[in-house]
Amino acid sequence: MKRTLFALLLITLFSVSAPALIQAQVSAPFRVYLTFEDGPTDAYTPQILDILAQYNAKATFFPNGYQIAGREAIIQRMVREGHAIGNHLWIEPPVYSGAPAELVIESYQRTEDAIRAALTPELLAIYDAQPRIFRQPGGGAQPFPAVSGISVISYNWSVDADDCGWGVPGGAGDNYDDVVIDNVLNTPRSLGGARWNVYEQGDGAVIAFHDINRVTGRVLPVILSELQAAGATFEALPRPWDQPGTMPIALGTPPVYGAGVPGYTLIGEVLDVARIRSAPAYDAAILFSAVEPGTQITLSGRSGDWMQVTWDGQIGWMHGDLLHERGAVSALPLVQ
Repeated sequence: MKRTLFALLLITLFSVSAPALIQAQVSAPFRVYLTFEDGPTDAYTPQILDILAQYNAKATFFPNGYQIAGREAIIQRMVREGHAIGNHLWIEPPVYSGAPAELVIESYQRTEDAIRAALTPELLAIYDAQPRIFRQPGGGAQPFPAVSGISVISYNWSVDADDCGWGVPGGAGDNYDDVVIDNVLNTPRSLGGARWNVYEQGDGAVIAFHDINRVTGRVLPVILSELQAAGATFEALPRPWDQPGTMPIALGTPPVYGAGVPGYTLIGEVLDVARIRSAPAYDAAILFSAVEPGTQITLSGRSGDWMQVTWDGQIGWMHGDLLHERGAVSALPLVQ
């Protein structure tokens, strides 16, 4: 099992420096799309914007319409600093997935009007130049209802941070930072929607956060620091290949691994005493019998659940459960 030790170590080290152990080969894109929903809030959204500015990271905010009045300056700052604004409807009840189309459309338009009213003419022009994006509260099973004059991309997420703690085993309590970090960077621990980390999703991963609680601001520097060191860039939605009128991410969809990118490598960390074998099978000959936990090792390919590794000048195979990969796993070349 992949462990939380590395993430906890990052929390300890962050106050003195960014992690120095991680390196990645960046010949393939690793675009990560950070999204924040349910705000804006006076207590947390400005802090998140400050952190994003520190890392030169762009993101997408999905405000609830009722939250905008009195916080127009925050909405303006989002646009001014290059972030995208999506529509998360006016207030979550009663427009969850399956709600009547007329309620969803009415709530969308009311929120769109609030966003537009919050922006100055200059910023409104920037907003209008962006494709419209939408997120159904709680996630959607279908794209936004077809209606004349409204053309949007409906975005769910592929990585669930669970920074509100709804799925934390045993309850959220006062501090579940390590669970949120694991949900994004390591083996997800929240119950329910958190299934794959951002490395497993790879290029184009969309992470769901919220800007309504204190946990997000605590974990965000740790997450951004590791991902940035692993070669990720942080961009605002929409993703360049997504089209209006569609819902490109279905909730719970596993990562799609194609042929990968020839020559792409990334760094893995060995999680337990591990053997390196001559082929991707447990009955293959053992090349190295005891690679120690914490060892940094180069990954150059994949086959099923096995990773091709280079160690002491030799190429072999290690099972993925024994590794924590830091980079876009989907870009690793498929080795037949």
